Amino acid sequence: MSSPSARALVIHSFVAFALVGAAQALYGPSVPALARLHDILPSQAGAIVWAHAAGGFAGLLLNMVWAGVTARRTLAVVALGAGVMALAPSWAAMLAGAVLVGAGSALASAVFNRRFLEELGDSGPRMLGLLNALFGVGAVVGPLIFVAAGGGIAPAYGAVAVLALILSALAPGGVPAGAPAARPRLGAVLRRPGLLALGGLGVGVELTLAGLGPAALVERGMSETRAALWAAVFFGVFLAARVALWWLADRIAPLRLLAASFALVALACGAAALGVQGPAYALSGGAVALLFPAYFVAATRRLGGGERMAALIVAAGYLGATVVPGVMSLLLGRLGIEMLFAATIPLALLGAAGALAARAQD
Repeated sequence: MSSPSARALVIHSFVAFALVGAAQALYGPSVPALARLHDILPSQAGAIVWAHAAGGFAGLLLNMVWAGVTARRTLAVVALGAGVMALAPSWAAMLAGAVLVGAGSALASAVFNRRFLEELGDSGPRMLGLLNALFGVGAVVGPLIFVAAGGGIAPAYGAVAVLALILSALAPGGVPAGAPAARPRLGAVLRRPGLLALGGLGVGVELTLAGLGPAALVERGMSETRAALWAAVFFGVFLAARVALWWLADRIAPLRLLAASFALVALACGAAALGVQGPAYALSGGAVALLFPAYFVAATRRLGGGERMAALIVAAGYLGATVVPGVMSLLLGRLGIEMLFAATIPLALLGAAGALAARAQD
């Protein structure tokens, strides 16, 4: 990592991942303001989370068939989407902007993660952990940006658009194309469909709590400013848990870690539903931070590696991130968004049971 090109890649990637984290973390605090701005229910405004995830899934599929994806292009898509959201005259335009931000974010994740492994040599895997932790740094800053912008949608997303555009212009060059990636072994996938389902459930729960948690706190009587600050704490604990993976990954088997993380989500949501709202919501941030990494390692060990298999494993997570928040938004439209924490408990318990069942098959 001593070459100037490697240093440029690391610095630019760290800043880009922090920006992507900040953009995603803006959704939660934005939900009450979006509901007022577009005269819709908070549960309907939660569809912004679904739109982001749907865009990410589409972007990931695009990455599997389009070889021309570069860091510059991914960040340009984020800038375009955030700009649309800042200027959106209608709710439909706001959702379209979120789709673009989601697509750009997913493509950026694919590009930067791949380049770290390909260009940083033996230090690549360890640096990859730090790269994904920087997402958490940005996620801590995102709600604070919203507070600093006075709770305004246009200045918050406008700032993201400007920063993404600058980073796009400064993006380092791409990587020479390598040998074609092997196709996923579909037989192995079909023999282990439960693992992919666990990944989808885990990422869906993570995105639902991150995106709708602050709105649920507001509906349960908390001020919007205080809920935004608790959202920042949520992502602070999220970041601490991701950093802790540096030690946890070598000490706890991935499926056991996945089961424990789901169980901790259920415990935290139970406490929040019983009235310990802010602290319990913050604790859930640490639990959901471990879900995807534990799932990814377990699925890779069971199903195999390679670029296309990795894309399939990640795509399962994005599919869950699309389906779970969408279903939860519809459910909470009937129950009330304040029931978010209670409604998440059975999903988390199902995930814990599924991870333990998968581990028993070893």
